[in-house]
Amino acid sequence: MRLIIAILFFAPNLLGAQVFTLQGNLSDAKTDEKLVGVIIKNEETGSGTVSNMDGRFELPVSVGDTIECSYLGYKTLRYGVQSKDVGAEVNLLLQSGANELNVVVISAGKFEQNLSEVTMSMEVLTPQLLHDKNVVSADEALQQTPGVSIVDKEPQIRSGSGYSFGAGSRVQILVDDMPTLSGDAGRPAWDYLPIENVSQVEVIKGASSVLYGSAALSGVINLRTASPADTARTVVAAYHGFYSTPQNKRSVYWAGNLQRSGLSFLHLQKFGQLDVTLAANLVGDDGHLGPQRDSLGAFENDYNPFTADRYNANSRARLNTNLRYRSRKVIGLSFGLNANWNISNSLSTLVWENADSALYSAYEGSATRTKQLLGTVDPYITYFTPSGQKHSLRSRWQSLDNNNDNNQGNFSDQYYGEYQYQHDWKNVGIESFNTTVGVVGMYTQALGQLFTGGNEDGRNTAENYAAYLQLDKKFFNRLNFSAGVRYEYFKINTTSDKKPVFRAGANYQLATATYVRASYGQGFRFPSIAEKFIVTGVGTINIFANPSLVAETSDNKEFGIKQGFKIGNFLGYADVAVFEQNYDNFIEFTFSTWSRIPVGTPFDQLADAFAKTIGFKSLNTGKARIRGAEFSVMGAGTIGKHEFQLLAGYTFTNPITLTPQYNYAVYDENSKLTAQTTYANTSSDTTGNILKYRLQHLVRGDIFWKYKKLSAGVSARYNSHMQNIDKAFLTLEENKVVTNFNPGIISWREEHKKGDYVFDLRVGYEILGRHRLSIIINNVLNREYAIRPLAIEEPRMTMLQYTLTL
Repeated sequence: MRLIIAILFFAPNLLGAQVFTLQGNLSDAKTDEKLVGVIIKNEETGSGTVSNMDGRFELPVSVGDTIECSYLGYKTLRYGVQSKDVGAEVNLLLQSGANELNVVVISAGKFEQNLSEVTMSMEVLTPQLLHDKNVVSADEALQQTPGVSIVDKEPQIRSGSGYSFGAGSRVQILVDDMPTLSGDAGRPAWDYLPIENVSQVEVIKGASSVLYGSAALSGVINLRTASPADTARTVVAAYHGFYSTPQNKRSVYWAGNLQRSGLSFLHLQKFGQLDVTLAANLVGDDGHLGPQRDSLGAFENDYNPFTADRYNANSRARLNTNLRYRSRKVIGLSFGLNANWNISNSLSTLVWENADSALYSAYEGSATRTKQLLGTVDPYITYFTPSGQKHSLRSRWQSLDNNNDNNQGNFSDQYYGEYQYQHDWKNVGIESFNTTVGVVGMYTQALGQLFTGGNEDGRNTAENYAAYLQLDKKFFNRLNFSAGVRYEYFKINTTSDKKPVFRAGANYQLATATYVRASYGQGFRFPSIAEKFIVTGVGTINIFANPSLVAETSDNKEFGIKQGFKIGNFLGYADVAVFEQNYDNFIEFTFSTWSRIPVGTPFDQLADAFAKTIGFKSLNTGKARIRGAEFSVMGAGTIGKHEFQLLAGYTFTNPITLTPQYNYAVYDENSKLTAQTTYANTSSDTTGNILKYRLQHLVRGDIFWKYKKLSAGVSARYNSHMQNIDKAFLTLEENKVVTNFNPGIISWREEHKKGDYVFDLRVGYEILGRHRLSIIINNVLNREYAIRPLAIEEPRMTMLQYTLTL
């Protein structure tokens, strides 16, 4: 009898001490979406795990234990294990945090962080902004980002780069952390980016070479794609629009309105363990310039979305798919294949014909027709260990074929591979400590008439190998510290270089929603094949090779304060930053005279002979420094029954050369007569030693409003006057030494010294929940402006967009 009483008395305690495996699911309390990567920890034993791709987890526990579930952007959940949980499955719901704007980013450290806690300046663009503005190319959306400008398709972040004929970007462009710059020229392919499938666009400002390599000298633009949720989703969008007649009617030689049409498709769905994303995009764009004329002056006037018969016209088609399989047998293992292919036909121009009477026509010989095929195939594998550590192996084959009509085509294959390991030290008692280590290899084979400056047959190769380490630690639940190192090795043909780069940063939470940060980062960029070896001509403008071009280096320092605010249920951040970036062996694309006219050239041939000596060349120009300040604000939420989203900012930069008299090059080495090429004698305006092709003042703003089924938005952009350009453009026009070169650049710049402001409007209405009609008007005031001199921007564009969501 005593034995029975003892068993009954101690049974609950024996049960409570029994260890069993708790099985559970973690979901968003509001949307019921499964949460991947939630950290689950047993507070009694210290053991832990993370939720898998289905939001499921398993953890050894005992009755009476408390488990803690933490996930960025959500309130921490504590759950007491009960006897009823033995052999059962628990469903846990996490509540979104509501005291601050919860914007989760990955690009800053290659793991999830709250935007307020990163150690560098970042901006985030939402997919709604891209869709509502009917963005047809990613660069159009980036023009709304504070601190970012797109100059002739080339990204500038805080004046970190100028004009470079599309070669050697200082901003790394990524899709889901994978680099997309072309292997031969380091050029962004905006049309290739899958804008119809975007979860968000993350923009890092400042040197990010430690994690993202050479091209991230000035920053990173990372487009993150969406993955299938539990419910399948299909989005189809179609639009048609027309360009308004430009203000300069003297330059209009065609009849009717130039037009643009497009269609996009996106489908995301889970089939058991297989995640499938399919997307397609078609665009037919007349462009905003006039039709191409034949030798008799005749041209095609009718709209055809499948041809490119007008200057700046573009017709293209893109197809991409993302496949991911989540293993049932090995929990935490997933592998997949992403592929993206884009085919296009475009007619691009470098220089307008004349600012007064032919602003929308191309200078003779400056137009190039390109038929391009660009594609990538990306196999990958990812594994989360039971303790939450992450292994990933990603690879890519990129193929680029540019078939140009001027016998200056190029072809390249790029092979890329990266292994990365991330370790969270929480399970061994070190809280909030993450390490990221990785190795990268990239090999490019390039062939083309463009690159005969390296080898006469146009064949060149480029190699890049790197290893990196980053440490991220949070102290006292307030101080985030980050530090990293990367070692880079580059080789183009037989020329090589190598260098380590470092970065460090800290972010301290000073008050409830006040964050102070400081960061330092180094950059190292080896020139691309195109920068060193390109040899081509556009009309009478030549591009010269520079095989002696060497790598440029930089360091970036920043101090910033981010303040959270709340108005009703509208949450946001205001951010102020000051920054400085210093460069050595700074590479600039410079227009000048690069050889001498042969002695004895007949007088009637002097003009043509001189034209062959002038053009652009990439040069190491010595030292440069960029200082500046930036204010930005972003927010989202509701005020009353009205929904709002806001993104705005002002950026000031002072980009200067520190070596204005440094001699870039001496031509004709065998002659006693030499000439210097310096910043001072190749610049149109040396006041303040401002670098060429920079916009010192940028204002960006976008506000979105929604009430029930009706929505509207306004975008605004201001670019200040580009103070300094290559002096040769003005000299050629003044002296008329090149036949028929009279673009009117001098008078244009005199009349446009106050900068340019542009406004866009959009209005949308939802019908029956699934249908949406929108009217989008870009450049509402029909402003006539040029960001890069000699390249006129688009006049007013009015579009009607229809979207079906299933």
